[in-house]
Amino acid sequence: MELKDAARAEYHARWEAVETFKAQELAAMTEERARQIMQWLGAPEGWRDRPDWSGLVEQQAIFHKKPLE
Repeated sequence: MELKDAARAEYHARWEAVETFKAQELAAMTEERARQIMQWLGAPEGWRDRPDWSGLVEQQAIFHKKPLE
C-alpha cells in the first residue's frame, strides 16, 4: 500500500509540474504566436469527403467501417 501511495504522490507531483509549465507557457504566449498555432492546427480546404457532414459522422463511419454515403 505504501508503494501505491508513493507512486500516486509522484504522479500528482509530476502532473502539478506539467500544469504549472503549461500555465506559464500560456501566460507568456503572444497573440501572434496564438494565431500561428491556430493556423497550423487548422484543416486544409477540401479535407472532408462530404462538407455537409460533421467530423463526428465521418469518424463514426470509419470506426464502423461503413462506406461514406
